[in-house]
Amino acid sequence: MPQLFFDQNEKELSGPEDVKWLLAEPEKQWVAKYSAYETACSWFDAQSLPKSIHAILQTDAVLKSARLKKAYFEKQTELDDSKRRPSQTDVLAIVETSSGFAILGIEGKVREPFGEFISKWNDYSPGKLRRLASLIDHLGLKPSLSIGNLRYQLFHRTVATLLEAERSKISVAAMIVQSFSPELVGFKDFQNFASAMEIPVAAPGKLSDPKMLRNVQFRLGWTVNSLRSD
Repeated sequence: MPQLFFDQNEKELSGPEDVKWLLAEPEKQWVAKYSAYETACSWFDAQSLPKSIHAILQTDAVLKSARLKKAYFEKQTELDDSKRRPSQTDVLAIVETSSGFAILGIEGKVREPFGEFISKWNDYSPGKLRRLASLIDHLGLKPSLSIGNLRYQLFHRTVATLLEAERSKISVAAMIVQSFSPELVGFKDFQNFASAMEIPVAAPGKLSDPKMLRNVQFRLGWTVNSLRSD
């Protein structure tokens, strides 16, 4: 069986426990029923695309034939020159379709929020203002758009996926939330962000229609998964 799972330095990962040591706070974050643990285990248990990810790709004409080629866990992406922290994507997957390659940015969630609201995160320091201006530019948001009630993590995780596609010269990409919450915790925040992006997501389990962002056909999606321990 070909090796599928790696860290960002191309080191092969043999099991989910290897992902633990890629986390910022391994002992705190690597806990059953929390996102890092549940997301990693779902991919290693499947040894391919998890069932929910495969299913949502079936709803898209381009991605329905997708096969996993390689997945990077805790992939760090430099977003700009603001010297702020890179975005760290739970899983960055490269898939092959009948028409070429595509990039999937996977954000795992159980009950955790998508970071702070922009209105709270933005303290108007020079570094944060540069970061926010760069994110808005990459996402093609209207200057007049009110974004204070949107979650910061959704901005930088989406831009990270977009940049990884651009840097790999791949023209198809999607940022997908792999949720392990049957109550859909955070889905409203996700919908609000998608609406601001003019990429509406009506319901879990179906990818949005694509939108062109900087020469990339970009989609958003939300999947619902069972906890490993259930």
